[in-house]
Amino acid sequence: MLEIIPGALYFLALLGVPAAPTPEAFEKSTVVPKVVCRADPEETYALYLPSGYDTARPGPILYLLDARRRGTLAAERFRAAAEKYGWILASSNNSESDGPFAPNFHAMRAMWADTHERFVIDPRRVYMAGFSGTARGACMLAQTADRGQIAGVFGCAAGFADNSPPMKDPAFLYFSTVGNRDFNYREMRRLDATLAALGVPHRLAVFDGAHDWPPSEVCVRAFEWMEAGAMRSGARPRNDALVAEWLASSLKEAEALETSGKKGEALTRYREIAADFDGLGDPSAARSAVERLETDGAARELEKQARLEEQEDRTFNELSQKLMADLGSEEPLPAQRVIQDLRLAQLHRTAASAQTEAERLSARRLLAALSVQTSFYLPRQYLERRDTRRAELCTAVALEVQPDRAGFVLYNYACLQALAGDKKGALVTLRSAVDKGFRDGALMEKDPDLDNLRGEEGYKRIVEELKKAAAAS
Repeated sequence: MLEIIPGALYFLALLGVPAAPTPEAFEKSTVVPKVVCRADPEETYALYLPSGYDTARPGPILYLLDARRRGTLAAERFRAAAEKYGWILASSNNSESDGPFAPNFHAMRAMWADTHERFVIDPRRVYMAGFSGTARGACMLAQTADRGQIAGVFGCAAGFADNSPPMKDPAFLYFSTVGNRDFNYREMRRLDATLAALGVPHRLAVFDGAHDWPPSEVCVRAFEWMEAGAMRSGARPRNDALVAEWLASSLKEAEALETSGKKGEALTRYREIAADFDGLGDPSAARSAVERLETDGAARELEKQARLEEQEDRTFNELSQKLMADLGSEEPLPAQRVIQDLRLAQLHRTAASAQTEAERLSARRLLAALSVQTSFYLPRQYLERRDTRRAELCTAVALEVQPDRAGFVLYNYACLQALAGDKKGALVTLRSAVDKGFRDGALMEKDPDLDNLRGEEGYKRIVEELKKAAAAS
């Protein structure tokens, strides 16, 4: 459950906005990797100023909270959209997921104060985005801010916090994204249905990918949806030519889905277009397509997909219960027995060669969900309890869940060992990770999870080896 930090509920209101921002020269049209917050030098963020940024004209801003302190990576995903529509991007280098929310609270507070001191920002067009656990934090902060302070939230790969569920008549627009192989895919689909039932303005974009920020083209679509929302509210002037352009490109996208035989997805997209452009453009073509596809088997295709996804939920619950029973027994079962109980061989076969793409994707999501449990969440819990035996068992299972990612599985475990204070074990596992294919020396050098290994000779040798390998390649 996401914690609520004392004082966080009104932190945006209490900050206020300087009457006259202090101008400062930053390069435009490129991501500046590190801007140090004036009032809090420990907090930094990646910055993007669009080429059209003008101190004489207030502009929109998007605050980004990455799950792993990767401010530049998050900003790069949204850079093309920000340039096209003239948004400022401020992407924290300190935000993180899967831990206390305090770092994200402090990061957001520092960015808010610093950007409002430096730049001219339209107070009606302030947005937030989060990925994975920080998406839940972004929603919570938007929910607890004064009404109108946050115009919209981009929730990427995760929904709302358990203790701050969505409500009717929200104060902000909500655009969510998820990969079709993401272990949080079903959560986002259920949230989409919940928001529809509540009548909340929202949109869900599914892209081809795993647990990640959305690709650039999806970010552009998300910006367009928020821009349309700003036109509806009067936060930006209406632009009929731009609306016509968005409508034409949306119809083209839906037509491509239909032409490729994905009638269910096409029907969903046409329904979205009919709703998005109602009162803003002329969605009559989308409405006609909806009527045509609803009588052409597309609705039955969506019903079939829904049944498959419901079965996916049941299968995951069954496998999760079996996994916890195997791990929780007085004498933990051997890894091979746990692997058999999880039916990993069958899941791998389905993921590789099932008759339909929907079945293959469902199996891949199940494997991804088992992977994140056995390679991260469960071993972390066991190491916190000093239960090394069960933590190692989880990792052995994780290596069979996604054998093609053995290097990253072992790297994750080395990080968990380091956090638990087991330097010797972490170095041994880190060595194994490299032997199994882990090559991301840049990640290793900046990963805060490995901070207590920096002075170890074994760590230095591994870093040097990876640097030489990178130079040679």
